Amino acid sequence: MKKRLLPLILAGLLSFTLTACHGNQPNPEPAPVIPDDPAPITAEVPTEDPIVTETHEEDPLAEGVVIDDNFDNDKDLAWSTYSNEGDFSLKKSSGEMVVEIRRTGSLDYSCQVYRDGFELLQGGVYEISFDIRSDIERPYQWRFQLNGGDYHAYYMEEDKPITTEPQTVKATFTMDEASDPAPRFCFNLGYFDGMDKEAKHNIYIDNFKVTLADASNATATEGLPEAIALKVNQIGYKPGDNKKVVATTDKAVSKFEIKNVSDDSVAYSGTFASEAVESPSGDGMTYTGDFTDFKEPGTYYISTDGLDDSYQFTIAEDVFDAPAKKIVRMLYLQRCGCELTSDLAGDYAHPVCHNSTAKIYASKNTIDVSGGWHDAGDYGRYIVAGAKTVADLFLTFEESEASRGDDYDIPESGNGIPDILDEARYELEFMLKMQAESGGVYHKVTCAVFPGTVMPEEETAELIVCPISKTATGDFSAIMAKASVLYESYDAAFASKCLEASKKAYAYMEANAASDKTGFKNPNSISTGEYPDAYNSDEFIWAAVELFLATGDNAYQAKASELANEDFKMGLGWADMGTYAAYDFLKGENADKDSALTKRFTDLITQAAEEALQNAKTDPYFSTLRDYPWGSNMTIANNGMLFNMMYKLTGNKEYDDYARYQLDYLFGINPVGYCYVTGEGTLSPEHPHHRPSQAKGKAVPGMLVGGPNSEPADPYAIKVLEGRQGGACYVDNDTAYSINEITIYWNSPLIYLIEMYK
Repeated sequence: MKKRLLPLILAGLLSFTLTACHGNQPNPEPAPVIPDDPAPITAEVPTEDPIVTETHEEDPLAEGVVIDDNFDNDKDLAWSTYSNEGDFSLKKSSGEMVVEIRRTGSLDYSCQVYRDGFELLQGGVYEISFDIRSDIERPYQWRFQLNGGDYHAYYMEEDKPITTEPQTVKATFTMDEASDPAPRFCFNLGYFDGMDKEAKHNIYIDNFKVTLADASNATATEGLPEAIALKVNQIGYKPGDNKKVVATTDKAVSKFEIKNVSDDSVAYSGTFASEAVESPSGDGMTYTGDFTDFKEPGTYYISTDGLDDSYQFTIAEDVFDAPAKKIVRMLYLQRCGCELTSDLAGDYAHPVCHNSTAKIYASKNTIDVSGGWHDAGDYGRYIVAGAKTVADLFLTFEESEASRGDDYDIPESGNGIPDILDEARYELEFMLKMQAESGGVYHKVTCAVFPGTVMPEEETAELIVCPISKTATGDFSAIMAKASVLYESYDAAFASKCLEASKKAYAYMEANAASDKTGFKNPNSISTGEYPDAYNSDEFIWAAVELFLATGDNAYQAKASELANEDFKMGLGWADMGTYAAYDFLKGENADKDSALTKRFTDLITQAAEEALQNAKTDPYFSTLRDYPWGSNMTIANNGMLFNMMYKLTGNKEYDDYARYQLDYLFGINPVGYCYVTGEGTLSPEHPHHRPSQAKGKAVPGMLVGGPNSEPADPYAIKVLEGRQGGACYVDNDTAYSINEITIYWNSPLIYLIEMYK
């Protein structure tokens, strides 16, 4: 058998050796901003202007100047800032870079000026020099560091004095760690012992130069590994599933064989389609093979002349059972405010976290908002993200009998209530604590800034409850109304509590204008995930629909009809919730099937589904995308949900087929050949941007990573994915937060899909 070897995890590219060095730096990724397609936004998005640097095509091992910033010309400043309680600004003046400090903050990195856009090669000897002075005598620190993960320093000098007289600093260091294509240089200009935090002063920097002085022992940064040519669903197929294999190759292929892993014997012979299809992701020509009629249970791989063998896969009736449990249990492992015990959480067990009272922003009041799920790779808890996640769990419970088990290995397992509802309730109980007396719902609770690479119990900064938002309030109203229906037979008192909370939130929405041209904005000093949805009519409609379905009160249906006449937004993302409203209304027993609202919802959901279907039918990997946004894997999973919804509304089997194909894409039939769920398949992400995974040094299982991003937004991905396009824009690295982060609401549509088809 010609075995396919896994691509090597290349030193300096796909992982770094994360050794502690002079302590950790904070995560400097500021809050998210909303793009044209808001659905896939994750928790940590930079807001700085794009980095302006010159690109060089020379031999990376050639000795010479790496950075030369003298600040004398008209080029844009290639430096950026990070603040953690500090108050300062950056500018060029009189041929110098000037840092105007108004308040130092309380940490050395509270005022940080940094430079990206270069690389450090293992074994390379580097010389650095710069001129620096200040209006006052004070200490400072400078460092070359990993640009993500634990942000440890490759080399640093700390507690150095800055004087009022110009001084030239020179140093030489050898890069001892793996080559880094996207490191960061930092000046930490915040608070040091003995300083006056309120002392206003300027720091002046000039003639900043980094040179690769000796490359004789340097190791070049390796390129991305080549994707496997024969792509299959690495988890596998049920015997009755449609089954595809995709070959990406510049040579024509015609036949393939399915072989038993146990003895390499041929179990099936098949043929590829005669015509090749060019991949829109620029990774080459593709040939599709079909082996739907092969149904024999077993574990196999696919072989064809001239190509390495595929990764192995399994055919079995229960092939999705174990992965589905892990994908659901990801939510348990994201629980906040409780102890995760070793018998259930294993290596990821931890004591109670984030259980102190939280301060309501701009007040002296504190409230208990313990509980809920950590949203993503950080430890913030966001109402809009949680609502989308719970909505997906509710749809899963309603539409998949297989999802109603009481044995998912969570603390509530065995209590007689389906674990899907138990897990959702853990978030709902937190959300109820986030409702103010006015009925409005606080947008989020986080610390002021993202934490370092620590376990959740180690983030002990003050918790801050951020102001009410209409999007959070509308989502809350909708999900609580639906909860009142689903929990009625399990806990009538809880169901009643949810309904009253829903009505109270809805009254807040009615008392305030539905339109909101700004949406939620982070208050001053808060730089965690923003989720700034400036359009809330879809949330208002969703709330009206769910309350109508829960109560039968036609006033809610009338409000939904009124708002639906606007150009409201369909979607299954945290920002665009219209499809949840449309689908629940169209399948609801109380809805007037001949109403204008029914026609409006039908037209809109059909249009969205048809657009996605046409993409999937013309893409060799069944992808519903042409542009790959941040969190593209969520969009793929969302579209799989949409197809399944349309199948249930119309009975059109084509929708059912393509809903199932979205699992194939996520589990391995994609341009880079990854199974995008941690711990599943042969090749899956090992280095997600997820603090518990980073802190423990191994990925929590069952997490769906964000996936390819056509416009990567973190320095690492920008560097290593240069020249790639579409679905090929993926790299498995924990510093690549715009590619490889995880979130609860990326897992939740995958929960729906895998539970539907297991």
